[in-house]
Amino acid sequence: MSEPTYPAVDPRLVESEQRYRAVIQNASDMIQSVRADGTFEFVNRAWMKTLGFEADEIPRINVWDIVHPDAMDHCQVLFTKTLRGESLSYIRTTFRAKDGTPIPVEGNVTPRWLGSQVVATHGFFRDISERLRAEELERRNAELERERLARYLEKMAALGKLSAGLSHELNNPAAAAQRASDDIAGALRRRERAARALIAAGLGVAQWQALEELLESADEVSRSQGDLDPLALDEQSTGIEDWLEDHRVDNGWDIAPGFVQAGITGERLDDLADRLPPGTLPDAVAWLSEGLSTRELIEIISRSSHRISELVSAVKGYSHMDRATEQVVDIHEGLEGTLLILGHRLRNITVQREYDHALPHIRVFGNTMNQVWTNIIDNAIDAMEEHGILTIRTRRGTNTLLVEIGDNGAGIAPEDLACIFEPFFTTKPQGVGTGLGLDTAWRIVTEEHGGMITVESEPGRTVFRVALPLLDTATTS
Repeated sequence: MSEPTYPAVDPRLVESEQRYRAVIQNASDMIQSVRADGTFEFVNRAWMKTLGFEADEIPRINVWDIVHPDAMDHCQVLFTKTLRGESLSYIRTTFRAKDGTPIPVEGNVTPRWLGSQVVATHGFFRDISERLRAEELERRNAELERERLARYLEKMAALGKLSAGLSHELNNPAAAAQRASDDIAGALRRRERAARALIAAGLGVAQWQALEELLESADEVSRSQGDLDPLALDEQSTGIEDWLEDHRVDNGWDIAPGFVQAGITGERLDDLADRLPPGTLPDAVAWLSEGLSTRELIEIISRSSHRISELVSAVKGYSHMDRATEQVVDIHEGLEGTLLILGHRLRNITVQREYDHALPHIRVFGNTMNQVWTNIIDNAIDAMEEHGILTIRTRRGTNTLLVEIGDNGAGIAPEDLACIFEPFFTTKPQGVGTGLGLDTAWRIVTEEHGGMITVESEPGRTVFRVALPLLDTATTS
């Protein structure tokens, strides 16, 4: 019997299969062929490298060994679909490497048929770990940018409110000083005119001395007694008006209140009238009145200038922008500066100060603590609807300096207390608050200064308590 003969193998087919296998083995994607029972028929190098298996381990594992537990149910459904002959054009799931590391992947799976039966599935996957990390980084960067922008807008809104209030606060003393400056020129002209008339009437040295002594004593009385009760002022002014009218002095209604405020009585005017030459009393009264007016206007300019100086000094301290600059400060200066800046919102609020001025100085960075006081006090003003009692207390704690800021507003709801320092949390109407004020305060106190900020609240009483570490006396002595 002759040997059976077989058709010769086409070398081109052999070469084509080798080339195909080389392409599969060298592909960057993970490629696997899984039998119907879940065992692997074939995997490529990228698959083994990504999941950490060696070639001799492949026969001892099955497809469920590489599926992450969190994705098991999902993958079982997909595997069943492909065994029924369904091609899956896109899959996103999680594999598990040999060492247990989760590997997020995406790809596609197609069934392989033998006649009318599916005998295996072919899957092509790629590791998307880096892409997901990049997406997460991009998402986080976008979130940080949104938060940065929100904080910037919050700061600009707060700055806008402070600027508007500061403008109003500066405008009042500036306008008062301007009015006084304008009025003082007229008062000086009228006083000079009265002085010339008295000189022309031959007023002697003793008589001038009497006028000047009366002016000086009146000026001292005016400074010491302050403003009189309106009823008392009106009653005494009527008496002085009658005296001036009886002695033929014009504009008594205008002169009398100033004389009463300065302690110039009818008896003192009688004494003055007895010592003056006949006919000079009206000019003498005008000289006295304009002298008092001039000094009062100078005092107004002085007070207004001092107020402007206080505001400018407060702004200078408040706007210390170098957050990295370390300073050792009296905590009360920052509190008072903040109250001064917020003065326009405190007009109908009683501020009770319970300061312990014996407290040591503390270390702060830039102007950041002023932001803390501003955010807390501003919220307290809102809670009181700009009418109420604001209490600021300072005292010593255990190795800390405590600042307690309380108000008698409506209080914070119990369910909101746990969220009060979270970013973007706010109980204010939409468009009124961003929810970053107290978050900013919390970050400044805890992260920048190593302190603690807490709050307790009930209807009619809310207290924010800021604890800041005291200076180490061993390092500062």
